[in-house]
Amino acid sequence: MFFSLQAQKSIKIMDGELNYLFNERLTGRDIIALRNGEVVCNSIGKLKYSRINEIPETRKMLASIKKVNPNHLVEIIKILPYKDFENLTDIISAMLKESESYTKVPFYYDDDGRIRYLYSDATIESIELENGREIITERFLMRPLDYFTGRIESEQLGNYYFYQMRNTDKVRYRNIISAIGKGKMIAVITLFRYGDNWIIYAFGGVDTIRFPFLNKRIDNAFYRRIKAFCFFTFERLAELSSADEES
Repeated sequence: MFFSLQAQKSIKIMDGELNYLFNERLTGRDIIALRNGEVVCNSIGKLKYSRINEIPETRKMLASIKKVNPNHLVEIIKILPYKDFENLTDIISAMLKESESYTKVPFYYDDDGRIRYLYSDATIESIELENGREIITERFLMRPLDYFTGRIESEQLGNYYFYQMRNTDKVRYRNIISAIGKGKMIAVITLFRYGDNWIIYAFGGVDTIRFPFLNKRIDNAFYRRIKAFCFFTFERLAELSSADEES
């Protein structure tokens, strides 16, 4: 599925560059959408159906997903021009440490018009440096689930940025049902420069017990949550990049 966030210049990227980055599952419609500055967002179920190739910049991301082996998986792809977004790695690194990057993600509107946010709470408990990586322990509340702790690992090296969040405890539903096992929910974002562009590729996945009569409903619910988070992130990136350029 394709989504346009805002009016944007066409993305100039050659077919050879696309063939290096992506596999044969990247369709002609995907290519048109990416060149138009749109977001390609798909619920793919399993990693083997992803569109990204294993190249040096994506190897760590793919290894992280393989460890979890989720059975509900969403992929998000966006391309931005490097020009006008030169400080993108710095901006996204700072942004993903702000609680509002989680608690201000609009998820849906109530019947009375009130906004319900994706996360009701996001509180940083600790920040540490470990072998050049920043490790954040953060408590999240994503209703109707109960509080859970996430370990956020990020790494920034020049024009490369890596972000990963995994739950470090079980995620329960109303403190009764264990909905997601320890380490079985993951979100990964990889951002890197390739030629004249930034390539942004993200996965959101969860490994749960499969119920034939609920699989489609779980897939749809998880897809909507990942899409809401990524779209809010892209919107904020554009806003912060514009503000950075003006200053």
